[in-house]
Amino acid sequence: MQAVLIPAVGWLGARLGTKRLFILSTLVFITGSALCGLAWNVPSLILFRTLQGIGGGPITPLSMSILYSTFPPDKRGLALGLSNFTQSFGPAIAPALGGHLIEVLSWRAIFYVNVPVGLLSAGLVFFTMPNTQDERSSPFDALGVFTMASFLILLLLAVSEGRRYGWGSQMILMLFVASVLSLVVFIVAELKTTQPFVELRLYKNLPFAMGCLIGFVNTMEFRGTNFLLPIMLQRIYHYTPFQAGLFFLPSALVMGITSILAGRLADTFQPKLLLIIGLLGLTCVSFEFCGLDVWATTGLLLGLVVLRRGAQAFCHSPLSSSTLHGVPDDEVRMASGLFNLHRTVGGTMGVALTATLMDYREDVHLLILSQRQALYPLGTEVATDAIRGVLMQDGDSGGTLAQKTAGILRQKLAEEATVAGYHDVFFMFAALTLFSLLPVLLMRGSKPVLPVKVVQKE
Repeated sequence: MQAVLIPAVGWLGARLGTKRLFILSTLVFITGSALCGLAWNVPSLILFRTLQGIGGGPITPLSMSILYSTFPPDKRGLALGLSNFTQSFGPAIAPALGGHLIEVLSWRAIFYVNVPVGLLSAGLVFFTMPNTQDERSSPFDALGVFTMASFLILLLLAVSEGRRYGWGSQMILMLFVASVLSLVVFIVAELKTTQPFVELRLYKNLPFAMGCLIGFVNTMEFRGTNFLLPIMLQRIYHYTPFQAGLFFLPSALVMGITSILAGRLADTFQPKLLLIIGLLGLTCVSFEFCGLDVWATTGLLLGLVVLRRGAQAFCHSPLSSSTLHGVPDDEVRMASGLFNLHRTVGGTMGVALTATLMDYREDVHLLILSQRQALYPLGTEVATDAIRGVLMQDGDSGGTLAQKTAGILRQKLAEEATVAGYHDVFFMFAALTLFSLLPVLLMRGSKPVLPVKVVQKE
């Protein structure tokens, strides 16, 4: 539901005004959060989470639109950098804060804490932001809304459930086919109407179109690594969940501070240059992750994660600035909605594909290692003798010795297969960032896309 509301900010903002829509979205989000805290069973919690998503969907694109419209062109990069700082610092402290609230109070507290923060945000906007005068009546594009919602819901459902039911299962394939058909109808309907629900003609602006593509791919990499790294720390390096959460706090702070720096540099230098630096940095760090083994030190892991987050910061603020550059002022709200929609869908697909690829490559490497055991039994015998010797020193003997030896050997085999699977996934991330360099090179200057005017014949 949140993804469906993101591209609707253009039409809703035209009807209500940016200020009213932001305050209304925040109040709906607060209401949903409070009701989640009061939920009495799982179905009620799901219902109230849906309401929370309805309110939260427009907030991010509206925030970007407000910052871009409020600040002058030479300050927009810094403003977006400050926004990215809050978006990186918040998720960094959220796991530790949420865990503390659950431990000390209750799981309901993680929803209640949104209420005072949301009220403060809505109050600041109400008292500081001037009333916008962009409200205008436009007909409700029912076909566009229905086909857009059908496309997004079916696509996200197929992506999120593909790993569970199998990507080749009949249900998942039917969901993909239905989503593609809905997309085709949506595009045709929006291009034929004079006042569309979503202005697809914005994609004629080459920097905007390329920025959306980069945002999609970059967010796949960003969300995929955010999903993968905590699991890797716990499975391979035996961190506790709390230790894994604290591990990412320094890198999040570095990313936030670097976002401010990158945003300020985007006001001075060409954002495309900063994007290239960030993407090349991400590529190099991903290749370094491909060489890690089970003996990697905490210092090495922390250094690579910090470098990755710093490189990602050089992608986010400059990308937002260059994507919205050249978009007409009255279309910035619509453009920010579409841009954030690409990032939302990219994040969902990134997590799903990362999990699927990790499972597949781990099974492949486990099979390969098992075959090598059969081909080279001498190495297995040496490893078995070493394990048996250590266990005998600890006092194991008899039947338990053989069982423990076999169990440890299987564990080490699975561990090696898991490490090799992580190498493959990080290689995929490196390939994604390298691919992103191509649309960056195509982000040359272009003329702003002028709003479509309807000429009535007398």
